[in-house]
Amino acid sequence: METTPVTDETTPAQEKARLRQFLKQKRRELPQRLRPEYDRAIRERLLEQSPPAGTVFCYLSTEMEVDTRGIIDCLRRSGITVLIPRILNRDKMIAVEFGGWHSLGVGQLGILTPDTDKEWPGEADLCITPGLGFTPDGRRIGYGRGYYDKWFAAHPRSARAALCYECQIVDDMPVTSTDVRVEKIITEKRIINCQGPGASP
Repeated sequence: METTPVTDETTPAQEKARLRQFLKQKRRELPQRLRPEYDRAIRERLLEQSPPAGTVFCYLSTEMEVDTRGIIDCLRRSGITVLIPRILNRDKMIAVEFGGWHSLGVGQLGILTPDTDKEWPGEADLCITPGLGFTPDGRRIGYGRGYYDKWFAAHPRSARAALCYECQIVDDMPVTSTDVRVEKIITEKRIINCQGPGASP
């Protein structure tokens, strides 16, 4: 587990900004040759946990994140409906049904995005969540836009599982009243069930 950097007296926003830079650096330092192996281990652990049928909301990974392309393909082959994120007006994230890789283009934030604004009308059984870092009790720090926290608040019945590399697990992080915890964290080494403060794998 990584140790978060020691800071002077700062505001929560400043602490989060420092932590984001720290975690981005730790992720950049992960050897490129190890990423496919780590991604495969994470995918296998996740698929052992996923429901045999239902609906899964999954992020579309960028180059530095845990890869989700293989995960999405495996879920669809299993008959699971896959939802993916769509950002509207750089303000709101909705879940839309994945229509195939051919239906994606580069979106407002420079990541793959679907070509439809038709929001999925109900809950997802599981939300596969990205993030820069996590604590063993489920606290999460993202990229600062709050899209997932807002979506979680609007969809409280959806289970929340996070994917990350072991180097992204830290012992502590600042939180605010709008930050929503994940329930499970999956890394290349373990599955952490986040059941409360100090939760252990």
